[in-house]
Amino acid sequence: MKPAKSQGQTISPVIALLTEIKEDNGPDFGKVHSFCEELHQGISELGGSFYVFSMKGFSEEGVEGFYYDGDDDEWKKGFLPLPAVIYNRISSRRTEISKGFKGFQNKLDSMGIKLFNHRFLSKWEIHEFLLNEEHLHPFIPETHLYHEQVLASMLGMHDELYIKPVHGSQGRNIIQVVQDEGMIQASLSSLSAKELPAYKNAGDLARAIAPLTENRMCIIQQGLKLSELNGRRMDFRILCHKNAQQFWKVTSIVARVSAEQLFVSNIARGGEVMKPIQTLSLIFGKEQARQQLSLMRELALETAEAIGRNAEGLTGELGIDIGVDIKGNLWLIEANSKPSKNFEERGMKIRPSTKAIIDHCYGLCKL
Repeated sequence: MKPAKSQGQTISPVIALLTEIKEDNGPDFGKVHSFCEELHQGISELGGSFYVFSMKGFSEEGVEGFYYDGDDDEWKKGFLPLPAVIYNRISSRRTEISKGFKGFQNKLDSMGIKLFNHRFLSKWEIHEFLLNEEHLHPFIPETHLYHEQVLASMLGMHDELYIKPVHGSQGRNIIQVVQDEGMIQASLSSLSAKELPAYKNAGDLARAIAPLTENRMCIIQQGLKLSELNGRRMDFRILCHKNAQQFWKVTSIVARVSAEQLFVSNIARGGEVMKPIQTLSLIFGKEQARQQLSLMRELALETAEAIGRNAEGLTGELGIDIGVDIKGNLWLIEANSKPSKNFEERGMKIRPSTKAIIDHCYGLCKL
């Protein structure tokens, strides 16, 4: 892509990714840097143009951003044409709730520029979206907004609970609560799986975890007896994308197996990615594993459709986490509107999820 000479110069289609950019030693797009190279490759192969920018680079005349120069094999800064579609990969929730971002969104709307994924969705928002769908109720663990009275009530019904920040990600700051022989044990989701002392009642526990819960909104969720592989907890990340025709499809499924002694399977917390059919077959046998994978796909698609229907703005990508309990039942654990790009193997090829993003962008260009 060459820098724009005037507002009238356009290259079709022009697709851009919005994120934070560090420029100390050449541009750094953070956790999506290599993914941006992949997007450039896929879009340029189709004859389109791609660049990366931050909010401060946007104007009604054009955008100051970074395009990939294949001749020099590097990202270069330039003044570039306005895009038809913007893929939002801002990593800061604080930025997305700012007045500046709201004004940016309004400007895009007035200019007819499409933006997806609209913003981060909180765990509580997603829970409420799914509760609107009665047919999904059997797959949703009991979940409430956290406060001490709810903690006491749920400890009367469940031996295991999870307390999660509604705006949390990557398995950070999750508290596991386990009740055994009249004592309550709490553990934190860190690489060291730090344990707190045992407590006699919910009030004592609530006071102990107050530094983690008082200044942030949290949910409290029923614990599930999920299937384990060699004593390690396991769940499944299903990536769903809207295609060019605006229909949801499953792009990939991976099993995530926790690090030893940890209760979260997130890759950022030391989890390991495995092939889902292999892990399920080891536990349930091949035939049941195939059935569970098929049901998992259906459940993920229905979940994506429900979220896309209820969330404001355009939603084109979701990472949906599903657990399988020891009886083989499926459970919706959570969904992410900006799933990580680091758990899929890339190699030399463009990944299916990247192709799906490009397909969705091209579809939006035609709307």
